[in-house]
Amino acid sequence: MPVAKYRHVEQMPPTPRAGDGELAARITTLWRRARRFAPLSVVSGVRRFRTIEEANAARDDETVRRLRKLRAESAR
Repeated sequence: MPVAKYRHVEQMPPTPRAGDGELAARITTLWRRARRFAPLSVVSGVRRFRTIEEANAARDDETVRRLRKLRAESAR
């Protein structure tokens, strides 16, 4: 794919636009694919933390747990 350089934004061709129906279908497909590759695991309720470090550690632990679960599911 060739690379085109422009000196000014005005020289650039307009961006192709998708129609409303096509755009909605593309977004839906993208969301479904994202959910399949990285399903959400939302814990219900509100969790409080004393410090930002504690909150970051909890988020990191949840991320590791999620990744291990995905890895185990893909190994089957």
